Amino acid sequence: MTRSAADGAPQRPYAHLAEHLAELRRAARLPQRTLAEAANISRGAVQRAESGTAAPTEAVLDAYLHACRAGEADRARARLLRTRGRTAQRDKLHELKAPAPEFITTKRDLALALAELYERAGAPSLNDARVRKLLPRTTAWRIVNRKGLPASAEQLITFLSACGISRPAAQRPYIDAYHHVITQRGTRPAPPRTQRIDGRIYRTPLAYSGGIYTEMSSELAATTADLARLFPARVLEEAFTTTLQHHAGRDAHRNGATPPRWITTSHNLDRLTARAPDHADDLVVRSSDGSTARYQVKLHLRRLGPPPALSGVRAPTPPPRPAPASRAS
Repeated sequence: MTRSAADGAPQRPYAHLAEHLAELRRAARLPQRTLAEAANISRGAVQRAESGTAAPTEAVLDAYLHACRAGEADRARARLLRTRGRTAQRDKLHELKAPAPEFITTKRDLALALAELYERAGAPSLNDARVRKLLPRTTAWRIVNRKGLPASAEQLITFLSACGISRPAAQRPYIDAYHHVITQRGTRPAPPRTQRIDGRIYRTPLAYSGGIYTEMSSELAATTADLARLFPARVLEEAFTTTLQHHAGRDAHRNGATPPRWITTSHNLDRLTARAPDHADDLVVRSSDGSTARYQVKLHLRRLGPPPALSGVRAPTPPPRPAPASRAS
């Protein structure tokens, strides 16, 4: 098999396939014209298949083998030689030095391994309707050209099957490598945070603050007062704490970190704290059972210690509620 001086690719990449087909035709004692009529293909297609310079299509190859009454072993060999010829014609394997699937540790390793599988399989067509249903054409192109990875394990299995890796035992090492790489890609350090805003809840009745928080706090107080008529302060305190804990835990999980030791929220009040200094209490709620819940918002810069200390000013006692007017009988 000679190679062209221009690109190093063989001039007759399908020479072994051509010899195999010619032997099958001679064994069947069929001239090229007779075989073409029996296979319902053109004589030119028969001649090109036996030239060794171009690959017959899968349909032409199947028709040729059927006309020659080839057995299963001869059919399997013909398909193998066609795959090897296409691999030699594309001449890309020397660029792909992929590790074995058991040693794949990075995205680059997996991309190389999948591209190598595709080339060794003779660059099979991925335009089949069943393949396109699970593996979009753009995704297939990115995998073949090492621009991306399958979006799911199902797409990986579809790609492996199209490349001739159809047995589950043979697919398992690649699936394990895929999950390993995806897990690594999904793990990233938590982004740096220069400041956090911490909300704490205390049941001690202390002072109510003014400043820029007044408008916001009055709205919160009105809403909370309505809830306080329906629920005791203990229930409201627990609900507020649980909500902050859920928010902090979800935020930490999304960024690959662990939840903080005490409740934090992320930049919810940066807009306010940037315009005004921190005051004492931001909300004081008097419940129907006579207890008082105090809410404070504190700003701190990457503080690792305990939460900020509270001021000692006591909240004024709320005025008593007026007695409801008696109805006239």
